[in-house]
Amino acid sequence: MATSCVALMSVLGHNSSMEHCNQNEHLSFNSKQLQANEKRTFWVVILTFVTMTVEIAAGYLTGSMALLADGWHMASHAAALTLTLIVYKLARSKSLQKQLSFGTGKLLPLGGYTSALGLGVVALFMAWESIHRFLSPVSINFNEAIIVAVVGLIVNVISVYLLQAKDSEDDHDHHDHHHDQSHSHSHGHDHNHQSALVHVMADALTSIAAIIALVVGKYQGFVWLDPMIGVVGSILILKWAYKLLKDTAWELLDGHAKDIDFDAVKMDLESNKGKVTDLHIWRVGPHMVAVQAVVEAKELVGIEFYRDLVLKRIPNAHINIEENLI
Repeated sequence: MATSCVALMSVLGHNSSMEHCNQNEHLSFNSKQLQANEKRTFWVVILTFVTMTVEIAAGYLTGSMALLADGWHMASHAAALTLTLIVYKLARSKSLQKQLSFGTGKLLPLGGYTSALGLGVVALFMAWESIHRFLSPVSINFNEAIIVAVVGLIVNVISVYLLQAKDSEDDHDHHDHHHDQSHSHSHGHDHNHQSALVHVMADALTSIAAIIALVVGKYQGFVWLDPMIGVVGSILILKWAYKLLKDTAWELLDGHAKDIDFDAVKMDLESNKGKVTDLHIWRVGPHMVAVQAVVEAKELVGIEFYRDLVLKRIPNAHINIEENLI
């Protein structure tokens, strides 16, 4: 993805210069990539909704809390993935891209934040149901429950494969354009898509735990293991929801990009024996980082000098740099 900047020279009281990069050229989403994400996610949503419905229904019919936990956990995935589809559609909106200062990149963490709140509610419900089953045990139809849990696991494995295959295609396509900038790309993926992948993988692990609980319960008579898996599942979802809330809130509040070495960028900008008096680095979307800096030096070297320094470390950066003469 090429980065195009327009240098604007102006006198600001003292000798100074300022650069502003044209955000419309590089702060927009790759529509083909988004459409591919939508297509993959759409099929995963269909699979997830079908399996979720079967597992929850079977869980209530068979009395398996482990199966219910897996079903409700899958429901959280279904909600998150559906939200992902909506966000992708909005993110590709040319109208919104023009209306929002930095494009539609913030929609992705906003969707993740909303999803995390929903996950918290699901986790609390699971915990309540599991504790209730501890206090009031019910009989479990192990054979039926195991069959449905295995089906759920198969669907999760298929979903993981679909999402991972999408990642591989994107990485290959993206590296064709920027094969020499691997460090930046290691952190530049669509976080919404990555979260969906991790979420489905976590659900697959929950399915495995449910199967183990049911098999052990059937042959060893450990009925208490079933609701215990429900409690463990709720804790895992709460931990995931908390992490997602923390990460997305940080991005929504324009916290400094954690994957960018702030001190290293500052040192780069001061390589001309200048002094950075103001520096802000924050993420505005996938592969999109905004950099705003004020540099004071005894000799003006021109904005292009500082621009190149930033772009070497952050290839796809929206840059605002002001250079002042001390």
